[in-house]
Amino acid sequence: MNNIATKQNEQKQLERLAAQREIYSFAKRLYLLQIILTVIIPITMFIIGSIWNKFAIYSALFGIIAFIVDSITISPIIKNLKTKAAKIQELFDCDVLEIDISPLKVVNDIAVEEILLNYNAHIKIKKNIEKIKNWYPTNIHELPISIGRIICQRANCWWDSKLRIRYANFLKFCGLLVFLSFFTYSFVLKLNIIDFALMLSGLIPFFQFCNKEYCDHKDAAQRLNELMRYSEDIWQYAIQNHQDYHTLKLNSRRLQDEIFEHRSKSPLILDKFFNLFRDQNELLMNRTSEILIAEAKEKIENSR
Repeated sequence: MNNIATKQNEQKQLERLAAQREIYSFAKRLYLLQIILTVIIPITMFIIGSIWNKFAIYSALFGIIAFIVDSITISPIIKNLKTKAAKIQELFDCDVLEIDISPLKVVNDIAVEEILLNYNAHIKIKKNIEKIKNWYPTNIHELPISIGRIICQRANCWWDSKLRIRYANFLKFCGLLVFLSFFTYSFVLKLNIIDFALMLSGLIPFFQFCNKEYCDHKDAAQRLNELMRYSEDIWQYAIQNHQDYHTLKLNSRRLQDEIFEHRSKSPLILDKFFNLFRDQNELLMNRTSEILIAEAKEKIENSR
Protein backbone atom coordinates (compact mmCIF):
# COMPACT_ATOMS: atom_id res chain seq x y z
CA MET A 1 0.00 0.00 0.00
CA ASN A 2 3.08 2.25 0.09
CA ASN A 3 6.48 2.30 -1.60
CA ILE A 4 8.75 2.91 1.41
CA ALA A 5 10.35 -0.55 1.26
CA THR A 6 11.27 -0.24 -2.42
CA LYS A 7 12.09 3.49 -2.60
CA GLN A 8 14.56 3.30 0.28
CA ASN A 9 16.74 0.95 -1.77
CA GLU A 10 16.74 2.97 -4.98
CA GLN A 11 20.18 4.06 -6.15
CA LYS A 12 19.48 7.73 -5.50
CA GLN A 13 18.46 7.04 -1.91
CA LEU A 14 21.38 4.68 -1.24
CA GLU A 15 23.71 7.42 -2.49
CA ARG A 16 22.18 9.82 0.01
CA LEU A 17 22.42 7.39 2.90
CA ALA A 18 26.01 6.50 2.02
CA ALA A 19 26.97 10.18 1.76
CA GLN A 20 25.32 10.90 5.10
CA ARG A 21 27.18 7.98 6.70
CA GLU A 22 30.50 9.11 5.23
CA ILE A 23 30.06 12.67 6.49
CA TYR A 24 29.17 11.41 9.95
CA SER A 25 32.16 9.10 9.81
CA PHE A 26 34.48 12.04 9.12
CA ALA A 27 32.81 14.03 11.91
CA LYS A 28 33.39 11.14 14.31
CA ARG A 29 37.07 11.00 13.39
CA LEU A 30 37.29 14.68 14.30
CA TYR A 31 35.36 13.89 17.46
CA LEU A 32 37.96 11.25 18.31
CA LEU A 33 40.69 13.83 17.72
CA GLN A 34 38.77 16.15 20.03
CA ILE A 35 38.75 13.46 22.73
CA ILE A 36 42.48 12.90 22.34
CA LEU A 37 43.15 16.64 22.54
CA THR A 38 40.82 17.46 25.43
CA VAL A 39 40.69 14.20 27.42
CA ILE A 40 43.53 11.76 26.85
CA ILE A 41 46.46 14.19 26.56
CA PRO A 42 45.40 16.43 29.50
CA ILE A 43 44.94 13.42 31.80
CA THR A 44 48.28 11.96 30.68
CA MET A 45 50.02 15.27 31.29
CA PHE A 46 48.30 15.55 34.67
CA ILE A 47 49.70 12.16 35.69
CA ILE A 48 53.18 13.17 34.53
CA GLY A 49 52.86 16.50 36.34
CA SER A 50 51.84 14.76 39.56
CA ILE A 51 55.12 12.80 39.44
CA TRP A 52 57.33 15.62 38.17
CA ASN A 53 56.13 18.94 39.58
CA LYS A 54 58.08 21.07 37.10
CA PHE A 55 55.99 19.57 34.29
CA ALA A 56 52.80 21.09 35.71
CA ILE A 57 53.41 24.42 33.95
CA TYR A 58 53.49 22.66 30.56
CA SER A 59 50.30 20.81 31.43
CA ALA A 60 48.57 24.08 32.26
CA LEU A 61 49.82 25.73 29.06
CA PHE A 62 48.64 22.82 26.94
CA GLY A 63 45.24 22.91 28.66
CA ILE A 64 44.72 26.52 27.64
CA ILE A 65 45.89 25.89 24.06
CA ALA A 66 43.70 22.78 23.73
CA PHE A 67 40.67 24.70 24.97
CA ILE A 68 41.20 27.48 22.40
CA VAL A 69 41.96 25.14 19.48
CA ASP A 70 38.90 23.01 20.19
CA SER A 71 36.60 26.01 20.58
CA ILE A 72 37.58 27.85 17.39
CA THR A 73 38.40 25.00 15.01
CA ILE A 74 37.33 21.43 15.82
CA SER A 75 33.91 22.10 17.37
CA PRO A 76 32.71 24.45 14.58
CA ILE A 77 33.80 21.97 11.88
CA ILE A 78 31.96 19.12 13.61
CA LYS A 79 28.85 21.30 13.91
CA ASN A 80 28.94 22.08 10.18
CA LEU A 81 29.35 18.40 9.25
CA LYS A 82 26.41 17.37 11.45
CA THR A 83 24.18 19.96 9.79
CA LYS A 84 25.23 18.80 6.33
CA ALA A 85 24.57 15.13 7.18
CA ALA A 86 21.18 16.05 8.68
CA LYS A 87 20.20 17.83 5.46
CA ILE A 88 21.06 14.79 3.37
CA GLN A 89 19.09 12.54 5.73
CA GLU A 90 16.18 14.97 5.47
CA LEU A 91 16.22 14.72 1.68
CA PHE A 92 16.18 10.91 2.01
CA ASP A 93 13.26 10.91 4.45
CA CYS A 94 11.22 13.42 2.47
CA ASP A 95 11.49 11.31 -0.68
CA VAL A 96 11.08 7.87 0.88
CA LEU A 97 8.36 8.81 3.37
CA GLU A 98 6.68 11.15 0.85
CA ILE A 99 6.83 14.23 3.07
CA ASP A 100 6.87 17.73 1.61
CA ILE A 101 10.09 19.69 2.04
CA SER A 102 9.62 22.09 4.94
CA PRO A 103 9.58 25.79 3.95
CA LEU A 104 11.34 26.48 7.27
CA LYS A 105 14.33 24.20 6.60
CA VAL A 106 16.91 24.90 3.91
CA VAL A 107 18.03 21.45 2.76
CA ASN A 108 18.31 21.85 -1.01
CA ASP A 109 21.69 23.58 -0.82
CA ILE A 110 23.49 20.22 -0.84
CA ALA A 111 25.04 19.73 -4.27
CA VAL A 112 24.58 16.42 -6.08
CA GLU A 113 28.34 16.34 -6.68
CA GLU A 114 28.99 16.47 -2.95
CA ILE A 115 26.64 13.56 -2.34
CA LEU A 116 28.29 11.50 -5.07
CA LEU A 117 31.76 12.36 -3.79
CA ASN A 118 30.94 11.07 -0.31
CA TYR A 119 29.05 8.11 -1.76
CA ASN A 120 32.10 7.04 -3.77
CA ALA A 121 34.25 7.27 -0.67
CA HIS A 122 31.77 5.19 1.33
CA ILE A 123 31.42 2.33 -1.17
CA LYS A 124 35.14 1.60 -1.21
CA ILE A 125 34.25 -0.91 1.49
CA LYS A 126 31.67 -3.12 -0.22
CA LYS A 127 29.85 -4.24 2.93
CA ASN A 128 28.98 -0.61 3.70
CA ILE A 129 26.19 -0.61 1.13
CA GLU A 130 24.62 -3.75 2.57
CA LYS A 131 24.47 -2.07 5.97
CA ILE A 132 22.36 0.83 4.71
CA LYS A 133 19.87 -1.21 2.70
CA ASN A 134 16.40 -1.68 4.21
CA TRP A 135 16.83 1.39 6.40
CA TYR A 136 13.19 1.08 7.47
CA PRO A 137 11.23 -2.16 8.13
CA THR A 138 10.51 -4.00 4.88
CA ASN A 139 7.00 -5.08 5.95
CA ILE A 140 5.96 -1.45 6.27
CA HIS A 141 4.56 -1.68 2.71
CA GLU A 142 1.44 -3.37 4.12
CA LEU A 143 0.13 -0.06 5.49
CA PRO A 144 -1.05 3.21 3.94
CA ILE A 145 1.76 5.74 3.59
CA SER A 146 0.10 8.05 6.14
CA ILE A 147 0.45 5.31 8.79
CA GLY A 148 3.71 3.75 7.64
CA ARG A 149 5.70 6.99 7.72
CA ILE A 150 4.75 7.58 11.36
CA ILE A 151 6.13 4.18 12.35
CA CYS A 152 9.39 5.01 10.58
CA GLN A 153 9.58 8.38 12.33
CA ARG A 154 8.92 6.79 15.72
CA ALA A 155 11.77 4.35 15.11
CA ASN A 156 14.17 7.27 14.53
CA CYS A 157 13.16 8.88 17.83
CA TRP A 158 13.25 5.81 20.08
CA TRP A 159 16.64 4.44 19.06
CA ASP A 160 18.57 7.61 19.72
CA SER A 161 17.00 8.52 23.06
CA LYS A 162 17.93 5.32 24.90
CA LEU A 163 21.47 5.36 23.58
CA ARG A 164 22.10 8.98 24.55
CA ILE A 165 20.94 8.47 28.13
CA ARG A 166 23.48 5.67 28.53
CA TYR A 167 26.24 7.74 26.94
CA ALA A 168 25.46 10.81 29.08
CA ASN A 169 25.64 8.74 32.26
CA PHE A 170 28.94 7.24 31.12
CA LEU A 171 30.42 10.73 30.61
CA LYS A 172 29.12 11.91 33.98
CA PHE A 173 30.77 8.95 35.72
CA CYS A 174 34.12 9.57 34.00
CA GLY A 175 34.07 13.28 34.81
CA LEU A 176 33.22 12.72 38.47
CA LEU A 177 35.85 10.00 38.80
CA VAL A 178 38.65 12.25 37.54
CA PHE A 179 37.35 15.22 39.54
CA LEU A 180 37.32 13.26 42.81
CA SER A 181 40.70 11.69 42.05
CA PHE A 182 42.22 15.14 41.48
CA PHE A 183 40.97 16.57 44.77
CA THR A 184 41.94 13.44 46.69
CA TYR A 185 45.43 13.64 45.24
CA SER A 186 45.69 17.37 46.04
CA PHE A 187 44.55 16.78 49.62
CA VAL A 188 46.95 13.88 50.25
CA LEU A 189 49.99 15.77 48.91
CA LYS A 190 48.86 19.07 50.45
CA LEU A 191 49.58 21.01 47.27
CA ASN A 192 50.13 24.75 47.55
CA ILE A 193 47.72 27.07 45.75
CA ILE A 194 50.06 27.66 42.78
CA ASP A 195 50.63 23.96 42.05
CA PHE A 196 46.93 23.29 42.60
CA ALA A 197 45.93 26.00 40.09
CA LEU A 198 48.47 24.84 37.51
CA MET A 199 47.33 21.23 37.65
CA LEU A 200 43.68 22.22 37.57
CA SER A 201 44.30 24.44 34.53
CA GLY A 202 45.70 21.44 32.68
CA LEU A 203 42.43 19.56 33.22
CA ILE A 204 40.13 22.39 32.13
CA PRO A 205 39.67 20.96 28.58
CA PHE A 206 38.67 17.59 30.09
CA PHE A 207 36.13 19.02 32.53
CA GLN A 208 34.76 21.34 29.85
CA PHE A 209 34.40 18.44 27.40
CA CYS A 210 32.64 16.14 29.89
CA ASN A 211 30.28 18.85 31.11
CA LYS A 212 29.34 20.02 27.61
CA GLU A 213 28.88 16.50 26.26
CA TYR A 214 26.85 15.41 29.28
CA CYS A 215 24.51 18.40 29.03
CA ASP A 216 24.20 18.09 25.24
CA HIS A 217 23.35 14.38 25.37
CA LYS A 218 20.84 14.85 28.19
CA ASP A 219 19.19 17.71 26.27
CA ALA A 220 19.11 15.58 23.12
CA ALA A 221 17.53 12.68 25.00
CA GLN A 222 14.94 15.04 26.50
CA ARG A 223 14.08 16.43 23.07
CA LEU A 224 13.61 12.92 21.76
CA ASN A 225 11.42 11.92 24.70
CA GLU A 226 9.20 14.89 23.89
CA LEU A 227 9.18 13.81 20.25
CA MET A 228 8.19 10.30 21.31
CA ARG A 229 5.25 11.67 23.27
CA TYR A 230 4.22 13.78 20.29
CA SER A 231 4.64 10.82 17.91
CA GLU A 232 2.50 8.71 20.26
CA ASP A 233 -0.27 11.31 20.07
CA ILE A 234 0.03 11.33 16.29
CA TRP A 235 -0.03 7.54 16.24
CA GLN A 236 -3.20 7.29 18.32
CA TYR A 237 -4.90 9.83 16.06
CA ALA A 238 -3.67 8.01 12.96
CA ILE A 239 -5.04 4.57 13.80
CA GLN A 240 -8.40 6.11 14.74
CA ASN A 241 -8.54 8.46 11.74
CA HIS A 242 -6.44 6.69 9.11
CA GLN A 243 -8.42 8.26 6.27
CA ASP A 244 -7.66 11.82 7.35
CA TYR A 245 -4.64 11.99 5.02
CA HIS A 246 -4.23 15.77 5.10
CA THR A 247 -3.99 16.03 8.91
CA LEU A 248 -1.74 12.98 9.17
CA LYS A 249 0.65 14.36 6.57
CA LEU A 250 0.71 17.73 8.32
CA ASN A 251 1.43 16.04 11.66
CA SER A 252 4.28 14.04 10.13
CA ARG A 253 5.80 17.19 8.64
CA ARG A 254 5.75 18.86 12.06
CA LEU A 255 7.38 15.83 13.63
CA GLN A 256 9.98 15.70 10.84
CA ASP A 257 10.88 19.35 11.48
CA GLU A 258 11.82 18.46 15.05
CA ILE A 259 13.68 15.32 13.97
CA PHE A 260 15.77 17.45 11.62
CA GLU A 261 16.53 19.94 14.39
CA HIS A 262 17.61 17.10 16.65
CA ARG A 263 19.89 15.55 14.05
CA SER A 264 21.61 18.84 13.27
CA LYS A 265 22.16 19.80 16.93
CA SER A 266 22.79 16.53 18.74
CA PRO A 267 26.33 15.58 19.83
CA LEU A 268 28.09 12.58 18.34
CA ILE A 269 28.56 9.13 19.85
CA LEU A 270 31.66 7.03 19.26
CA ASP A 271 31.04 3.91 17.17
CA LYS A 272 32.59 1.66 19.83
CA PHE A 273 29.94 2.71 22.34
CA PHE A 274 27.18 2.67 19.71
CA ASN A 275 28.00 -0.90 18.68
CA LEU A 276 27.75 -2.19 22.27
CA PHE A 277 23.97 -1.76 22.17
CA ARG A 278 23.30 -1.85 18.43
CA ASP A 279 22.06 -5.43 18.05
CA GLN A 280 19.93 -5.33 21.20
CA ASN A 281 18.32 -2.01 20.30
CA GLU A 282 17.82 -2.97 16.66
CA LEU A 283 15.95 -6.14 17.61
CA LEU A 284 13.72 -4.23 20.03
CA MET A 285 13.08 -1.50 17.47
CA ASN A 286 12.09 -4.04 14.82
CA ARG A 287 9.83 -5.87 17.26
CA THR A 288 8.14 -2.60 18.21
CA SER A 289 7.56 -1.82 14.53
CA GLU A 290 5.97 -5.26 14.03
CA ILE A 291 3.58 -4.63 16.92
CA LEU A 292 2.60 -1.20 15.59
CA ILE A 293 2.09 -2.57 12.08
CA ALA A 294 -0.15 -5.35 13.41
CA GLU A 295 -2.12 -2.84 15.51
CA ALA A 296 -2.65 -0.54 12.54
CA LYS A 297 -3.74 -3.37 10.23
CA GLU A 298 -6.26 -4.55 12.82
CA LYS A 299 -7.74 -1.07 13.23
CA ILE A 300 -7.98 -0.58 9.47
CA GLU A 301 -9.66 -3.97 8.96
CA ASN A 302 -12.17 -3.32 11.75
CA SER A 303 -13.11 0.05 10.28
CA ARG A 304 -14.16 -1.42 6.95
